[in-house]
Amino acid sequence: MESKPIGLQGPSFLRNIFETAVVFLYPAECRVCEEFLGVTSVPYICANCWQDIQFLEPPWCDICGTPGVNGLCDACAISPPRYGKLRSIAFYQTTLQEAIRLFKFEKKKVLAQHLIRLINAHIPTDCRIAEYDFVLPISIHRKRLRERGFNQAALLANAIAGAEGVPVLTDVLVRHRYTVAQSRLDREARQQNIIGAFGIRNPEIIRGKRLLIIDDVFTTGATIREAVSELWTADPVEIDVLTVARTLAS
Repeated sequence: MESKPIGLQGPSFLRNIFETAVVFLYPAECRVCEEFLGVTSVPYICANCWQDIQFLEPPWCDICGTPGVNGLCDACAISPPRYGKLRSIAFYQTTLQEAIRLFKFEKKKVLAQHLIRLINAHIPTDCRIAEYDFVLPISIHRKRLRERGFNQAALLANAIAGAEGVPVLTDVLVRHRYTVAQSRLDREARQQNIIGAFGIRNPEIIRGKRLLIIDDVFTTGATIREAVSELWTADPVEIDVLTVARTLAS
């Protein structure tokens, strides 16, 4: 009998299964509330905490998505950003903050599937994935890719776009300058840190196209602004942004 190819059940898949099994079989504390994890569908986070995620709901600024705003916020009315609209799924606090930290910095890739499920269930109605020509994850520098082993935005983008049959471009928007992690910096330092970090390869691919950028967290917007500015040099017709989370002070 011929053995079937491993395919999706490759080493990373099996690693995720093993990691999930360890969490379920051995008593552990929830990484958020520190109570007994118990039987939960989400590794490392108890069911009660996972249900405490605070999702964004309208009204929000038509452009930047700032919650609690009808029409345009003051900032966008005075000096609108260069993207068409930015939408986020939930606030970056408590449970979601810890889930993203575990996924991104502790390399708990098993959480990706739960974040993807959360995103797909709460994508705003005015952000229709199928209407875009391409989805582009925010790129990370090759040095950080070696350190982390994966690009968290690319994992999310591949699943979200794949469900709608939209191609994902991971080699057009490139990070050609290594920078200090934005999470370590204050607002002013973030602006300076990211300047000139991105470049474009094969710009003809996105010329005249509708683009959706995907990232994990929107904080000050410095990374998104720099990426969008660079993408406009290739002359697309539209650039929108979707993030998993945004900070309360965004």
